[in-house]
Amino acid sequence: MAKTIYHVSKRENNGREWKVFIQGSTRVIKLFDTQAEALAYAKNLCKNKNDGGAVMLHGLDGKIRKA
Repeated sequence: MAKTIYHVSKRENNGREWKVFIQGSTRVIKLFDTQAEALAYAKNLCKNKNDGGAVMLHGLDGKIRKA
């Protein structure tokens, strides 16, 4: 079974919202006003999935800040 990798990054088109999405997918799971809310949600998804996956946090420049 493959591990699910959740990404948290700034939304491209307006730059005001944070998005949570699964690696390899172009579909956004959910949008948030703050990075903290998005990160907490992604961590909860990862915990509930329980497949050994991880959360990748992207900074404002799009580069991975924290894994």
